[in-house]
Order: sequence, then structure tokens, then C-alpha cells
Amino acid sequence: MAEPTGYDLTHKKILDSAKKIFLKKGYEKTNLREICANAGVTTGAFYRHFKNKEAVFSELVKPVVQLIHQMYSKIKKESFDSLKKNHPEDLAKLNLNGAIEATVLMYKKKKLFELLTCKSYGTKYENFIDTIVKMEDINRKKSNAIIAESKQKEVDIPDEAMHLLNHAYVSALKDIIVHGKSEEYVRENTKIVTEFFNEGWKKLRGFKKR
Repeated sequence: MAEPTGYDLTHKKILDSAKKIFLKKGYEKTNLREICANAGVTTGAFYRHFKNKEAVFSELVKPVVQLIHQMYSKIKKESFDSLKKNHPEDLAKLNLNGAIEATVLMYKKKKLFELLTCKSYGTKYENFIDTIVKMEDINRKKSNAIIAESKQKEVDIPDEAMHLLNHAYVSALKDIIVHGKSEEYVRENTKIVTEFFNEGWKKLRGFKKR
């Protein structure tokens, strides 16, 4: 592949500079002039490529955001297909395989994932983890309802407890990626954490509010 030149080269320099500084300081504390100085471009040149520093941040993390949503949709579809076929016993295995696939892939994009989940305060992505947790709340509630209907067994976990557990799980996976030392580390710890939560959910099915 040919090296970028002209407009493309300047664009790449700005992105590379912004990525480095965002990772060091976070979005909110990063100064646009510092991005320009580090990239070796003028502010005038910057504005020919981006509207503002948030536009740079968005271009950096958007592919990761899209990938996470694609993977989440895939895992969700596989899980509900299994439940609709009355195979709830496959759900834990699907969750485990999907979690490992997702964390390993994000580990390969670790710096951009860290930007998105740890350095995005002040951008529209600052609550991204909470957005994923809310999606998990909705899907967990739906899956519990399907399991309850198929087994004629009440699954009545309080919404607040479900949210806390989902938040703990998603946060744990995030930390595994951000603090990961190797792909093997990510796989092993994702397996441990996911199996722990799978067993917890299994035990909670049949819980009744008092």
C-alpha cells in the first residue's frame, strides 16, 4: 500500500497526534493547539480536515463503536435463536464464546478501546459503557422471560439488582481489555469472569421478590 501524501498525509498526522495526546490527557484536557503542534500543522490546516477536536475523537473511535454494536447484535441474535429453539442450556456457552471473541478482538484494538471507554469524558461517548449495560438489562430481561415461559418457572429478579450485576460484568470485561497483558491473559480472565456470572444467573433464575 502506497504511503499517504498531501491531504491524506496531513489527515493521518492529525489523527495520530490526537490519539497520542487523548490517551495521555483524556479528551477534556486535550488542547487543539497541542494536537496541531504535535502533528506539525497549523490550526488553519486542522480546520480543513475537522470541525473541532470532538470530530477527531469521533473519527478515531467510531470504527470500534460500530464493531462493538455489530458483535453485540450477533451474540444477541444467537442467544435468542437458541432460547426460541428451547435450548436455554446453550445460553451459557454462547455467552462465554461471545464474550471471549469480543474481548480478544477489542484487545487487538486496545488503544482505541481505551480512548472510547476511559478517555472520552466531555464527548458524546462518555457514557458508552452505561449504554451497553442498558442494552444488557433489556436483553437479560427478555431472555429470562423466555426461559420462565418455556420452563413454566418464575424468573423475577429485581430490575435494580439486574442492572447492578450487568454493570459489574460489563465493567469487569472492560478492565480485562484495558489492563490486559496478552491475548492469553484476556482469554483466561474473560472465561473466569463469564463463567462466574453465568453460574450466578443460573442460580438466580427462580428468585422471587418478597
